Amino acid sequence: MGYHGDFSNKRRECGVDSEKQRRVLHELQKSGEYIFHGSSVPGIGELEPRQPYDYTGGEKKPHGNPSVVGTPYADIAIFRSLVYTDSTGFGSDDEGNLSFSASKIAMNDAREKVGYVYVLPRRDFRPMRGGEMEMDWRAELSQTPARIVKVTFDDLPDGIQMIESKKPASES
Repeated sequence: MGYHGDFSNKRRECGVDSEKQRRVLHELQKSGEYIFHGSSVPGIGELEPRQPYDYTGGEKKPHGNPSVVGTPYADIAIFRSLVYTDSTGFGSDDEGNLSFSASKIAMNDAREKVGYVYVLPRRDFRPMRGGEMEMDWRAELSQTPARIVKVTFDDLPDGIQMIESKKPASES
């Protein structure tokens, strides 16, 4: 079982007006017209279908058909664009309340990263399973972003819970 902490006190000064960037993404989310894809790669003009994988249990397994994967939740895309090294996780309850977790290593790595949220028109996307509140949406066709929003550590959602690292202490 992991230990718990809280990264809420994570704010620092940076060159991007994070309050504005996050607000823009949340407004786009509220419109219901977009799906969000988080990436560490800048300037992707067209997102092409790729084979998604599931790493649950530490094993890499194909997860559905090749597709462009996104989410209707801007905070998940922000998190995925910045927090991806070592141990991470996210989820939601039946009411759509999101939760996020990461190791100290993953959060420290994220402090120096820049991420990109690709804002994609919702028209070609379908929920992987479930309904409108599903986190995982897929499009089988290539997608051209309507907008690309640069994000930083300051844009991460509050309340990220600390979990144990996958790496042995000697590698940290």
